[in-house]
Amino acid sequence: MSYVLITGASSGIGAAAAVELTRQGHRVLATGRSPEKLESVHRRMTRVAPSGLRVPDPVHADLSRLDDVEKLADIVLEHHRELDVLVNNAGVQPSRRQESAEGHELTFAVNHLAPFLLTNLLAGLLGENAGRVITTSSSTHTAAAIDRDDIQLTRRWSGRLAYANSKLANILFTTELTRRTGLPASSAHPGSIRTDLNRESPFVRLVKPFERFLLARPEKGADVLVWLATGAEGGAPRAAYYAERGPARTSSAAQDRDLAAWLWDVSENLVAKVAD
Repeated sequence: MSYVLITGASSGIGAAAAVELTRQGHRVLATGRSPEKLESVHRRMTRVAPSGLRVPDPVHADLSRLDDVEKLADIVLEHHRELDVLVNNAGVQPSRRQESAEGHELTFAVNHLAPFLLTNLLAGLLGENAGRVITTSSSTHTAAAIDRDDIQLTRRWSGRLAYANSKLANILFTTELTRRTGLPASSAHPGSIRTDLNRESPFVRLVKPFERFLLARPEKGADVLVWLATGAEGGAPRAAYYAERGPARTSSAAQDRDLAAWLWDVSENLVAKVAD
């Protein structure tokens, strides 16, 4: 039995993963932005939990705010003191450029800076428990074009580019995390799944009545996360990026060690400014 923390667990593949891992007998701490949705997911988790398994109370956390990221880490460190698996799943895909409370481009803040900070704050605890880290990425990373002089896209923003860059950042973070800390880390593409990730998009609203014919259920997308969280592969990854229970191809940028090291240093400076 493992102790698992999943971000972005109030809906979509995060919720599906939380329910399935609970059904398998793992203790899952679900976190998300919506207290109401979290309570609904918690009820689902409780219904499927094996007899005698206490399902941890969910924790509300808005990971667009880095101080909420720090508070979440403090809760885990103070009240739980166990962590075998961290699943960085929370993500956004806004249809217009927005900034977080700290002034960071919102997609970059939620999809990259939040998991970067949370993982680093919990790295010691994960190390003590021989833990692993899993981060939800996407095949969209192949469309990324990270500009080292404008990483937050102040000059040239589009929703697709911002999202692609953040998913590339997830893979780069994964490889650099293992290199710097030795923690087993992997990232995964869940597939084309029915979620409310890009619910603001006019196109998504247009095709929503047909999505059940075009997109897979969240449970399908959660499968690779559950597999990495519980199986031997996630404990000793052969690759930084997976899809459909196997290593998957990445772009050349995702294999750029210099870019990964640069991104880590930049991210470290950005989250340090918040801590100060």
